[in-house]
Amino acid sequence: MVDLLNAPIPGQSLTDTPKNSPWERPPEMVKVPEVVDFYISSLADNEKMEDLAILFEIGGDLRGIVKTITSTGAMKGLHTVEAGILAAPVIASFIKAAMSEYGIEVRETSFDAEKAQTMKEKERLKTLVMAAMEKEAQQEGPTSGILQEIRENIEPEAEEPMEEAPQQEQPKGIMSRGAV
Repeated sequence: MVDLLNAPIPGQSLTDTPKNSPWERPPEMVKVPEVVDFYISSLADNEKMEDLAILFEIGGDLRGIVKTITSTGAMKGLHTVEAGILAAPVIASFIKAAMSEYGIEVRETSFDAEKAQTMKEKERLKTLVMAAMEKEAQQEGPTSGILQEIRENIEPEAEEPMEEAPQQEQPKGIMSRGAV
């Protein structure tokens, strides 16, 4: 649980002692090969690999995990953000190879471009159908109903309507007013 009363206030770092936080000091490792060696030797531990295997089994993706690992290292003052970015492909290759030893297939990223494109196409088709239905409604004469059928096939089935929460009585008095 985060103790919000002891959290830093905005601008506090400007009044604190300089170099008080790890990211305000020079990094421990400056060269990219040093950073790569550090992470590979650190991740070569069986317990860490088993933890990573669990992450991948429940749906974690390689890009997100490597980014988290290197960002955490930068925040701890181990290396610069840039060194972490440059070391990331090597670290990712190491993790992917290690996971293949466990028999786990590693997803590169959780973003599915094909699914995103399909959703974009559905939205475009839905817009076109709605415009055509409006135009059809303005014309006189019988309609075929094909546009309504297409619209029903495009839209996902509506979820059951949620019950409305009972209206609570508004508080009264001077302290009930919001900030101006």
